[in-house]
Amino acid sequence: MAAAFESLGDMYDVALKPRLLHTLMTEDVPDEKGPLDSSKLSRVVSVIKTHKLLSECFSETMEEKQIKRWKSAVEDWLNRLISLLDSINMPDKCWAGICLLGVTSQECSPERFSASYMAWFDKLLSTMQSSGDSQFLMVASCASMSDLITRLAGFPKLKKDGTSCAGKLIQPLLNMLKEDSTDTVQVGTF
Repeated sequence: MAAAFESLGDMYDVALKPRLLHTLMTEDVPDEKGPLDSSKLSRVVSVIKTHKLLSECFSETMEEKQIKRWKSAVEDWLNRLISLLDSINMPDKCWAGICLLGVTSQECSPERFSASYMAWFDKLLSTMQSSGDSQFLMVASCASMSDLITRLAGFPKLKKDGTSCAGKLIQPLLNMLKEDSTDTVQVGTF
């Protein structure tokens, strides 16, 4: 077992990031079949932020094999989140996917964000619109879209897209407020 870790520099070694991300997905992030333990989500977020697992920050000295492993792990992560978002009939898992996608939009690399933000936004908007009577899915979707649009504002070349995204939200938010005037929804949307 010690031989497996001989080539590692320290606990922040890039070679550990894909393994750690896969371990989080296996042990703490639900899939379509396994149950959700919401108490584990704060640990997931903490580990992702502490170890910058989604940053895909590659140095010139990194081996191509390590880069591919890390990119593949991030792809697996995103596929899991999209799978959770598609679990609209299981609101707890859909909620977990929504929340983790918000964190992902904050923590991922600029390249990954630039390539994916519109698909993520459309997925969140679709989830919000199809969440039916689930207020907590609506509010979580609004919060994650806020995270995404806030990050989008940091990309000067994409500001026009940010304006377009915000414009797509106006009518659904007005409809949501018209249909449900509870304090929870009103606070979550503003």
